[in-house]
Order: sequence, then C-alpha cells, then structure tokens
Amino acid sequence: MRFGVFLPPMHKVGINPTLALHRNLEFMEWLDDLGYAEAWIGEHHSAGSELIASPEVFIAAAAERTKHISWARASTPCRTTIR
Repeated sequence: MRFGVFLPPMHKVGINPTLALHRNLEFMEWLDDLGYAEAWIGEHHSAGSELIASPEVFIAAAAERTKHISWARASTPCRTTIR
C-alpha cells in the first residue's frame, strides 16, 4: 500500500512565516523517512495564515531534502467566465 499527503498551507495566524515554512519542510522530510510515496502541496495566498503562494517553489525546496516522494501541486484553476 502506498500513502500520500495533502499539505494545505494553513498556519496559525501570527506565527513567524519563515518558521512555519521550515516546519513544513521538516514535515516533508519526516514523511519521506516514513515511506510516503507522494505529496500534494496546496496553493493559497488569500490570508496572512496561508503562506504557500507558489507550490512549485516549495516543492523545489522540499524535493532537495527528500529521496522518495513524488510531488504535485494541488490547486484548481480559476474558471470564472468573464463576459
């Protein structure tokens, strides 16, 4: 059986954003050590507690620190029709 994780970029309001991102990277390393096969990184930037505006940049940093996880961005495109 293979396991995966979705990381929504939600953090406690008021926390140091650098510390929060470092914690997320450490979490990805921990999941890699546990044998997780994939990680989906959410994209949010609408509030001060949502710190990952570009999943690709986070994935690049996390992939550098892990060996086994396959990476994907978990965001939905805006499909608003403008008339």
